Amino acid sequence: MKRRFTALLLLVAWLATGCTRTATTTAGARHDWTVPHVLRFADISDPDNLNEYLSTMDLVYFLSSMIYSYLIVANDRGELEGDLATEVPTLANGGISKDGKTYIYHLHRNVRWHDGVPMTSADVKFSWEAVINRNNNTLHREGYTEVASIGTPDPYTVVVHLRRRYPPFVTKFFTPLQEGGKPILPGHVLARYASINQVPFNAAPIGTGPFKFVKWDRGRKIVLARNDLYFKGRPKLERVEFNIIPNDQTILNEIRLHHLDLIASPSTTLYSQYRRLQDVVTSLSPWNSQSLLIMNESHPGLDDVNVRRALTMSIDYGAIIDKLTHGSAEQAYDYIPPTAIGYTKNPPFKYDPARANAMLDAGGWKRGTDGVRSKNGTRLDYTLDIIAGSDSERMISVQLQQYFAAIGVRLSVKTYAYNAIFTPDGPIYGNRYDFATYGVTLGWDPDLSYYVGCDSFYPKGENVYRYCDRQVDDLERRGLQTDDPRQRAAVYSQAERIMWNTIPYIPLYERRRITVRSPDLKNFTTNPSSTPWYNMWQWDI
Repeated sequence: MKRRFTALLLLVAWLATGCTRTATTTAGARHDWTVPHVLRFADISDPDNLNEYLSTMDLVYFLSSMIYSYLIVANDRGELEGDLATEVPTLANGGISKDGKTYIYHLHRNVRWHDGVPMTSADVKFSWEAVINRNNNTLHREGYTEVASIGTPDPYTVVVHLRRRYPPFVTKFFTPLQEGGKPILPGHVLARYASINQVPFNAAPIGTGPFKFVKWDRGRKIVLARNDLYFKGRPKLERVEFNIIPNDQTILNEIRLHHLDLIASPSTTLYSQYRRLQDVVTSLSPWNSQSLLIMNESHPGLDDVNVRRALTMSIDYGAIIDKLTHGSAEQAYDYIPPTAIGYTKNPPFKYDPARANAMLDAGGWKRGTDGVRSKNGTRLDYTLDIIAGSDSERMISVQLQQYFAAIGVRLSVKTYAYNAIFTPDGPIYGNRYDFATYGVTLGWDPDLSYYVGCDSFYPKGENVYRYCDRQVDDLERRGLQTDDPRQRAAVYSQAERIMWNTIPYIPLYERRRITVRSPDLKNFTTNPSSTPWYNMWQWDI
């Protein structure tokens, strides 16, 4: 994806943004319900921890963007810009060597940790060592394992030497652009530990971001305070209060009553209700994200590509978009977003249960007396794991049960706490699931080798689907052998067509980011990445 947002794409995306009615107030005035300079926001769960290295929860991404800093971020126009780094390394500015194997980052000089200690290049090197340390349960190591060594010639210069050319590197290395984004961690606090999996820091972090950690009252609230010495400028908000409210409908009621100023992850199923709220702004913005139905292809039955194809035909995607997202989502056509090189507008998966049944009949999958198909002792009888407390997860699970039953596939539903389903020992990473559904932010670069590679099964990579296609493997490797965007686009286009036909997982729809906020929240913008809150120091209320 990198820097390929064109002016036309941006214009179309932002013209599509929809907003609710809001009451008018005198310019500069606040409503009576607003607490001046205090942001109150909510989500349905506690975070699993406050160390982004050990989590893939969207909530942790939001909180991390307030507490920590990264080398590179994206702005609201989808352009990469420096955060701790003064600029994005490129060939033109000398930040990337001609052979594509050396990257140079220059750091801001006035950055301090929340405890007052200066942040230096040594912290960047330590953070990389923490990512690749196998004693740490770090999720998403892609890009970091390509590093051969890191030099720190002075406190403000980082020289990264790669093992090979790796074109996605600048979008992966200590950025929050996709799932598994990682900030810089304080070496002076954490270097003493052999492992960071179970350390006090994970519940009481020290960062360099615009807000400092104050307290975590588990199950109720997390409080952050303004970092007066933030290197980009003194934040306008004095305090941030994150509230844990374990039900989407209750969250809606709380913002309706103006007890909240912002919802972290609004439920798509409540989108039309949000839009009807008075004195609340509800809008849509671009997001490189999809809602996925993933499956474990190491489990019998799901290893049959024709079963997977039949499953794609059993789902009424238009009904899901209309009824469950209330039109906030769009049809998916590929596994990478439209802004990525190599994006291919494949023929969309179509709702055709008759054809799905015929395909399963032809494949020898026979219905039993209970309506469930089987073949050679393998029954198409599975469990779908979903997040507890999420209206959208619950409603989509009901729809999927009905769709699958119509083609002879039974689907039971099991719920997990939001802060448990994605942990290293949870059902997905622990390889104890059949199906799961959740939203995911897509990578900034089209390279998917870490997610679909035959040698990238977790924990070596993030291939939790156990998908393996040798043609896709070969194309994904070829895509990393050149920095030429046109050559890479041609390779990834081929890979995307094969993947679309062999179904590593099922994109249910393309998501657009829903924002629900108080009209008093000023300077609020988002970007299309996994961690959309990039300018919190400028927000005010």
